[in-house]
Amino acid sequence: MEAKKLHIIQNVGKLYLKFGIRSVTMDNVSAEFGISKKTLYQYFSDKEDLVSQVIDYFLQNPLFDFKTEHNENAIDSLFDIRDHVAHILKFYNNNIEFELKKVYPQLYKRVYDAKRRRIYDNTIDNITEGIKQGLYREGLNPEFIAKIQVGRMLYTLNPDYQIFEEHEVSSLDLFDKIMSYHMHAICTKKGLDYYQKQLNRIQN
Repeated sequence: MEAKKLHIIQNVGKLYLKFGIRSVTMDNVSAEFGISKKTLYQYFSDKEDLVSQVIDYFLQNPLFDFKTEHNENAIDSLFDIRDHVAHILKFYNNNIEFELKKVYPQLYKRVYDAKRRRIYDNTIDNITEGIKQGLYREGLNPEFIAKIQVGRMLYTLNPDYQIFEEHEVSSLDLFDKIMSYHMHAICTKKGLDYYQKQLNRIQN
């Protein structure tokens, strides 16, 4: 992919997260990156094409990837997710998925299906790895826990369902509480001690 086009896709994604999709027009994008609309339309046929390519880029660069080479163990992988979430929450617009669902329903379904599949598959991998490492309890059912995680991420933490208020969903404190609840349910003593040690290090 041409470097200029990739730069636009990466940074338009950030604009969508901050301001929402509807608020960012093609005129805004043209002005933001100092290019003419004619040049912009050489890269993207219309706004929907731009939104689609931004979505494809971020789906191919998964935010919730539990398996990364630099992580020492399964719990470190979860803290890596926490780092990503903390970064996103600094400028995340909670209305972005609502807008996507309303304006571009097919693109919304693509995002929803990809998130559901990734959360499910990655949770199974993480639980399986954690059991092997002695950090998670023997006898856990990875498939059951993965389904719980899907429900938690796509339903419980969706402000549209009014389980938590929008300001709570945008809080890292809520993420930490849910993560702590999850870890206390699955960890061995060794795992829980390691989790608490890492959490204290980060929070202090």
